[in-house]
Amino acid sequence: MAPAQGLSPENFVMSTEELSDERPAPGKLLIRNRLFLCTPAQRGWMNAKRSAHSPAIMPGDPIIAFAGGTIMRSAHPAFPAGADVRYFGHWSDYQIVDPSVTEVELIEPGLSLFEGVAVYTLNMITAYAGLVFVGQPMAGETLVVSGAAGSTGSAALQIGHILGLRTIGIAGGADKCAMLRDEYGADAVIDYKTEDVAVRLGELCPDGINIFYDNVGGAMLQAAVDNIARHGRIILCGQIAGYDAGNPAPGPRDMMQLVYGSVRMQGFISTDYRDRYEEIREHLRQWVEKGELRHREDVRQGFEQLPEIYESLFSGSNRGTLVAVTDPSLALNNQFSEKKVFE
Repeated sequence: MAPAQGLSPENFVMSTEELSDERPAPGKLLIRNRLFLCTPAQRGWMNAKRSAHSPAIMPGDPIIAFAGGTIMRSAHPAFPAGADVRYFGHWSDYQIVDPSVTEVELIEPGLSLFEGVAVYTLNMITAYAGLVFVGQPMAGETLVVSGAAGSTGSAALQIGHILGLRTIGIAGGADKCAMLRDEYGADAVIDYKTEDVAVRLGELCPDGINIFYDNVGGAMLQAAVDNIARHGRIILCGQIAGYDAGNPAPGPRDMMQLVYGSVRMQGFISTDYRDRYEEIREHLRQWVEKGELRHREDVRQGFEQLPEIYESLFSGSNRGTLVAVTDPSLALNNQFSEKKVFE
């Protein structure tokens, strides 16, 4: 369990437990976890209190992560042994799962496990749901995305471009800004490391920002509020500026700007739209196959390296969707006698 401030690998402990050779209890599955998504949301869960609104990872709890794996043994008629699945699991190499408690999805026919978890991932679904359902974009509007070089941000930026929006991405560093322009088609970019974001937004958006897709919070959110257009929409997806700072990122000052501008600011989580996942994935798949929606995976290997891999999210060294592959061959292996768990 990480502290409120200053995440480091030393805050994690790996334990080894004996894995029973018995068949899972009726209705349950034994899953071999083979890859994990590393996302900023997990850091928020480490700071959270237990509630009905979000997961919470308390001291001594296994680390929660979106995982892909293979069913090794099944006592459930809808999930055969050998099938690949995705679900919210733990940083463990094997896990007993009850699908009546934890939602488990079979990987769609025609997709590899990697594609089903790391390409058509929750981050892409989040990008789509936030922009389309919350942002309600109209062609010709101006979209600004903070954290635009990350997995969710880069997808939101590209989806905006596909939908006919003028797109502006905010990222840190010349390399990331070049990636936004050259790979993701941003109409303009802002390097927050070398430029004043509020000033640049005023220059690039003289008529105001119609949609701000926020993954960062803090000063970025304030800059957007100060430059939002009348009837603008602010989509609250993440607050990475506050996850590792010890305190929540401050909210915007002078909320009357939102009142006078008839501005809507709304938070959401992807599972708000769970009943539309199939529809969303179909749109995403069509765009990917046409070459309109590009994706980049930053793949790191090793189960025991998970804490170091995760830490790279906050050092800025990753590009795109950060994926920890704990079974590099992704080959079935029925020889097991123990499981390892990170807490």
